[in-house]
Amino acid sequence: MYRALIIAAIMAPMIATAADRGARSADPADAKQKLPSFSDKKVDEGGQEGEWPMVIPPEVTTKIRLSSSDLNRISCSSEIRDALTSTEKGVVIKITGKDAFVKFKVTKRGDQLVYSNTPTELYVVCGDETYSMVAVPQRVPSQTIRLSTGREKKIKDNASLYSGLPFEKMMLKAIQDVFTEQIPDSYTITKMDKRFDSYREIRMVLKRVVDVEGEGLRIKEYLVSAKDGVKEFRMNEKLFIRTELAENPVAISIERHILRPGDTTRAFVVEQRGERQGLSRKLESDLPVMEDAGLPTKVSPAKAGEKIPVDRLEVDDEK
Repeated sequence: MYRALIIAAIMAPMIATAADRGARSADPADAKQKLPSFSDKKVDEGGQEGEWPMVIPPEVTTKIRLSSSDLNRISCSSEIRDALTSTEKGVVIKITGKDAFVKFKVTKRGDQLVYSNTPTELYVVCGDETYSMVAVPQRVPSQTIRLSTGREKKIKDNASLYSGLPFEKMMLKAIQDVFTEQIPDSYTITKMDKRFDSYREIRMVLKRVVDVEGEGLRIKEYLVSAKDGVKEFRMNEKLFIRTELAENPVAISIERHILRPGDTTRAFVVEQRGERQGLSRKLESDLPVMEDAGLPTKVSPAKAGEKIPVDRLEVDDEK
């Protein structure tokens, strides 16, 4: 059975869209059907032809093609919170849950209908992401634009960052990036403020979770401080080998091991999520810990909900 390896890497100040862009091709309409012909090619500012994107990443201004005559749909995996555009350009947007419908106004001059050909900016807020688009109206059928979470691009960027690194160095790089606040844009950061009272002598607060998409790594950052009345507390990496604090940990790093009244230290737990190796493993009570001495030791399993005093941890170490 596979056992996760816990590496205690004590930090010091010196450690200081691959998105699918293929547009759907369409045959020129038959003249007998009296439908306008169109092409999935666009010409950029340099005069070069390219494909019109149908999947849009966040935070990057992207040119898209919309129908100037029919209703267009913008779809997102989360609820669309807002959609903004220039109303004077004759664009109407209606939001319905995870979809926004875009329609260019058609004017009538005499007996003829005049369709818009003026590009207009569109800003869509979906979930926590903002999507910026320049909509180019053309005489084409209704278009569906999908808003990507950007995860595909993050996976590609992370693969480039970690290319060729052995697993141990991958873990150390992940910890160093978070510790030094040199976090690449391809990492996904989730703010947290979750308190844990697993031990009588210390309080732990999970401040944030950083995911390295595609590499199967997740870094949990804890702030640890001594509770009132505790004069001194010696931190130990094995404190974090509890299921409520870590799932399948592979590395644990503590900034400072001695806590005194008023002190706060940062602790980093690296988890392997299994997406890289396609494995899903549970935290075992007898995970080996690689200490400085290089000898593995074991952590005695705690009962669910039990708060462990420091003296028990010391006894366990002696055993």
